[in-house]
Amino acid sequence: MESDWGGLASVNVALPRRGVADYTVGIRMAPPTGRILLIKPSALGDVCRSMPVLASLKAAFPDCPVDWLVQDDFTAIVQGHPAVDRVVDFPRRAWRRWWLPQAAKQIIAFRKMLGESGYTLAVDLQGLFRSGIFLRFTQASRRVGWSDAREFAWLGANQRHTRRGGPDATEVMLALLEDAGIAPIRDARIFLPVAAADVWRLRCAQMGIKNTYAVLAPTSRWISKRWPADRWRLLAQRVAALGMKVVMVGAPSEREQVRAAMPTLPQDDAIDLCGMLPLQEWMAALQGAAIVVANDSAALHAAVGFGRSAVGIYGATDPASVGPYQRAESVVAPPGMAPRDAHAYRDDRLAQRMHLISVDAVEKKLHQELQRGARW
Repeated sequence: MESDWGGLASVNVALPRRGVADYTVGIRMAPPTGRILLIKPSALGDVCRSMPVLASLKAAFPDCPVDWLVQDDFTAIVQGHPAVDRVVDFPRRAWRRWWLPQAAKQIIAFRKMLGESGYTLAVDLQGLFRSGIFLRFTQASRRVGWSDAREFAWLGANQRHTRRGGPDATEVMLALLEDAGIAPIRDARIFLPVAAADVWRLRCAQMGIKNTYAVLAPTSRWISKRWPADRWRLLAQRVAALGMKVVMVGAPSEREQVRAAMPTLPQDDAIDLCGMLPLQEWMAALQGAAIVVANDSAALHAAVGFGRSAVGIYGATDPASVGPYQRAESVVAPPGMAPRDAHAYRDDRLAQRMHLISVDAVEKKLHQELQRGARW
């Protein structure tokens, strides 16, 4: 679910803890006296799916500041959440050549900052080499991770737990917390700064979007996840026939995919915004939509976090594992597909499964979701 919003300005600021009372529940373990760090740098869709972990940490320790270490491209997805006290930016792109003097100097400073931030509890939800290193850098007295974390990431943890709770990826993360004595809170809400929504409303006025609109996200980094472009075009025409504007979105690197999926409609009916929106405004577009239709991608998971009506189109990936959280009814999969069927998003040959999903099936699901309406 990786995406790219290159050039988005990163921030590292303290934010007001609005709505903290929403997360007040019983504490199952002695609270730490310092800060808490949640380590989940990427990918964008996975960050969206990690919101219940943040809610769980805040519920367990309402008086402790909770920070989130995230890739700097994705800062906007977490910084508006009332449970986040501070966003710790991980500049992944800048550190790709970590051996160069400038990058090495920044990494040393980053290590010092993590070690001096007063973390007493840190949780690694990524389970990869770099997140394990960050976990160790915190010097927290409790460093929680999986015992089978890849790339030797488990070495960074001093409290290691067996991975369980599957197949749903979010439930696996919540099980890690539960094994660490922290009660799971299944609150998947994403919060958007008010200013971002205001900017999006202004853009809508400029584009002539006055009523309801649908967001279509026809893209994916992986070929195996892509529903055919000609079917996206036909679906967009049918959505427009319902009287809704059609807004097509994607990351800057996905322009060709979106252009291929653009319907033959008047420009006022179908608007191509691929690569034109900074991440916060992209989020605002999803938040304001009557419905979002997407492949297995960040757009789908963000829409679920905003409580929007949504349709997820799945073939190469398993909706039981990485589907929209607690929204199995929102998924369209190939007819006859069974849980035992192999899923491998890196296998381009599995793209043939997406060809088995008809426009009629997606449109039917779209109408069902519109009837259910927004979740909150």
